[in-house]
Amino acid sequence: MNSRDRHPRLPQHGRRGRRAHRWLRTRRYVVAGALLCAAVAALLAVAGTRGRRSADVAAGPVPEATPAEATQAAVPTSEPTAEPTPATTQALPVLTPDPPGEQRPDHLAWGYGYEVYTDGQRVDAFESDTLSFPEDGTYTALEGVLTFRGGNLRQNGAYGSAALEARDFKVLWSRRIGAIDSGYTRWTGVGWTGQPVLVRWPEDLRRGMNIDAAFQSRDDLVEGIYGTLDGNIYFFEAGTGKPTRPPIKLGFPIKGSVSVDPRGYPLLYVGQGISRANGRTGSIGWRVYSLIDQRELFFLDGRDPLCPRDHGAFDGVCLVDGAADTAILGGENGLFYRIKLNTRFDRETMSVSVSPRVTAYRYRCALSGELGIENSVAAWGGYAWFADNSGLLTCLDLNAMAPVWLLDTGDDTDASIALEPSDDGRLALYTVNQVDKQGREGRCTMRRVDAMTGISDWSFSVKCTSDGDNGGGGFASPLVGTGPYGDYVYFNICRTEGGGTLFCLNKADGALVWQRDIATGSWSSPVLVRRPDGTGVLVVANATGRGMLRMFDPASGKKLGGIQLRGLMEGSPAVFDDTLVVGTRDCRIYGVRLR
Repeated sequence: MNSRDRHPRLPQHGRRGRRAHRWLRTRRYVVAGALLCAAVAALLAVAGTRGRRSADVAAGPVPEATPAEATQAAVPTSEPTAEPTPATTQALPVLTPDPPGEQRPDHLAWGYGYEVYTDGQRVDAFESDTLSFPEDGTYTALEGVLTFRGGNLRQNGAYGSAALEARDFKVLWSRRIGAIDSGYTRWTGVGWTGQPVLVRWPEDLRRGMNIDAAFQSRDDLVEGIYGTLDGNIYFFEAGTGKPTRPPIKLGFPIKGSVSVDPRGYPLLYVGQGISRANGRTGSIGWRVYSLIDQRELFFLDGRDPLCPRDHGAFDGVCLVDGAADTAILGGENGLFYRIKLNTRFDRETMSVSVSPRVTAYRYRCALSGELGIENSVAAWGGYAWFADNSGLLTCLDLNAMAPVWLLDTGDDTDASIALEPSDDGRLALYTVNQVDKQGREGRCTMRRVDAMTGISDWSFSVKCTSDGDNGGGGFASPLVGTGPYGDYVYFNICRTEGGGTLFCLNKADGALVWQRDIATGSWSSPVLVRRPDGTGVLVVANATGRGMLRMFDPASGKKLGGIQLRGLMEGSPAVFDDTLVVGTRDCRIYGVRLR
């Protein structure tokens, strides 16, 4: 059992850090009181779990999705509550080392316990380089969208600006890709979460990589990189779709998204989703590739002997702290990883290598035995936030490899968390769960949570359904409004009473600003595309029948334009200036101009 002699603390650097430190210093007195109740809490934890879960899901404003295509806030859909209702949160007591020769009592809330292992060996006092992810969202100095939802705060999937004079779409190109038969389903085209990387490389890197000679002299080249369900990673010019280099043939379906090293190192990171393809079975895990010659440099086996669950997929996308040369990510095998890459990159000779040292955080919880992490971890300072298939949301101290707080979201949570720092030193967290373990009907709950305490500021829930195979609720990640839309947060929810619904909520209190019914299969994460003056449009793809790409006014919800593509869209688009790239399940990748 990992042990610390103090309660985990937020970083003390900068104005935000100092305020956070003062808050946590006060909280230590609360923790001392919590220790007195720990024994009782452990006995009651399992018995009370389901009751707490039901109460939590019902907490806060509970408007019903309406059948109208657009509903303004002037038409209320529920009675407002006077005070936000805190979600079920468990403060963790200070941990102590295991007594020699004795089994440590499992006294944490919900039967929670954890261990930390480095290179397969258990460690009781974790020590390593200090991690500190950007507090202002400046994840990379490169131009483009390098990871799922843009950076460590996971707020949006768009980079740059567009004129948007016509406020409509024009298809620039489409590219045919393939499919894989795994024996129990046919994986075609691009699936969830399916977001491409769009990057403009510096000249020396562009010329030093195996990019086709016709593109190496192109300063305006924006390269798209897309991992797909047909087992390939494709490379192409974002504006034309023309191949920039050969595909990497991983050979098994990629259900998540690829990411590029934020330091500008020629390293590509990708997780695998399935280990069966066209009659053969192989390995499954997370990989690092060289973008100089496309060699595989490292493979992290998802069937780790430590894993609490026999499913080795990596749908979530890693983050990299460049200063610490360390990647973090969660796996569907139930482990959270902190990976010291030990990168060697020589820019003169254009050579790169990694020699990773892997630390795994293994935990258990009475909420469920299915602890797999499908969302992409969000991070700020020395802290990370992720949720799992049991509905457990965790705030993790990355430098102690110890939990800070836990929250029961009420159901499986696959959508990635979005973070938002504010000028007053607070850190907001936006999250949404599914309707899965609740049965065929239940409530999808959208929340704003104080990321420092785990206490819910507000919650907003709607009825959703599941068909037994595919759940309802939140699969798309929240979109955090900025600029003129800084008061809003957007959620794309599937299988609502209106079919599928796009919600715009007020960040301050969770009140409904507007909603639009779109389509049942609303799995794709929305993007906000901005003009140079900060105004812009909201773009949403959906997955029902023939896929529809729609454009809305972010403030009013008014529909501005739409275009039908061939095939449903489970994946999430990425945007570079006025060029959008998205894939469909009909075995196509599209390049679309936002005019």
